[in-house]
Amino acid sequence: MQRIPQEPWQVVDELIEQPSWGGRYIIDLKGLSTDGRWENKKVGQSYELSKTSILVDPVSNQTRSLAELINGDPSSWLGRSVLNSFGSSLSLLIKLTQAKGNSFQVHLSEGKTLGHWQPKPEAWFYLAPGLYTFGIKEGTDFEAYSQVLRTIDSEMHQLSHEVSNGVRSVDDARAQARDRILTLNPYAYVNVIHAETDDIVDLTAGGIHHSWEEENDAYPEGNLVYEVQIDVQDELCSMRGFDKGKLLEDGSLRATHVEDYLQTIVNDKEHNELSRHIRKPELISDDELGKVELLFRTPYFNLDRVTVESNASYKQTLDGGFHHLFVLSGNAAIGKIGIEQGKSYFVPSSLHDYNIVTGDANAVILKTYMPTA
Repeated sequence: MQRIPQEPWQVVDELIEQPSWGGRYIIDLKGLSTDGRWENKKVGQSYELSKTSILVDPVSNQTRSLAELINGDPSSWLGRSVLNSFGSSLSLLIKLTQAKGNSFQVHLSEGKTLGHWQPKPEAWFYLAPGLYTFGIKEGTDFEAYSQVLRTIDSEMHQLSHEVSNGVRSVDDARAQARDRILTLNPYAYVNVIHAETDDIVDLTAGGIHHSWEEENDAYPEGNLVYEVQIDVQDELCSMRGFDKGKLLEDGSLRATHVEDYLQTIVNDKEHNELSRHIRKPELISDDELGKVELLFRTPYFNLDRVTVESNASYKQTLDGGFHHLFVLSGNAAIGKIGIEQGKSYFVPSSLHDYNIVTGDANAVILKTYMPTA
């Protein structure tokens, strides 16, 4: 019989190697810089919580799958309020990301249908300055933008065909692609935004253009982002309208979905108003023990930043639902369980409430939970 959990369980690290656009930020944050497994490697993402997460039992030190634990006792793990609102199939995906240069994308809006595509509500929290595009620029001629994307896509397929048939080299094709993209300039039609630390980008409504950009002189580490989203595979949710002239070594291309991308974008001024989607943390409470700031409030998930002062005990209440904690900086303890920088912890609903206890330094924790109130 599965015991009722009375302490937080650590989530086993799941790092995704990405040689082309990853880096060392996630490795260093998690204290893995001297780990031989990650020597001379780059990581683009770590999965801090997913459907396939493995947890460490703090009593036996054995590992168990989160799905198995939930199936065995859904109320103790998720909480009755979460079960009533969302069911027992936890489809939350939390990622730590270091990325640059991804494609122009859009996700389907909730309640809309288009072929096999599914909505993927997601939101970003910037941990450092970065560069991204978001939304269609005010005054854009949408037909002109559409034609630019169609032209680039057609010419990319022609270049790919020529490489595969030996007509030109892949390096020559890449150079041609760069020149044509500079000439056609799809960036003239979208908002290019220099992110600041603590910027919050809410994409949960769907239908809004977005991409992470690359500017190595200004942002050598790319975009350092904490993402919370509904767990949907990319091939079911991410429509690429422009893949930035990328050809694989054999001249092949990743799939693009220009027409679906163009059908999905909400291009009116109101929905592309940046203040609707981009904001800063909002202070909820602040006292001598610590403070809580609101980051996301969505129909799908909530995220707070909890800062606990040094040598303090800061109480948290679960309110009928689990918490996911990511320790962004510092170390602390919950009961007898130490929680460490760069690590994630699943706090089961059966705890009801708990105290975050710090030592000689403060701790900053990102707390995700479900909107059941």
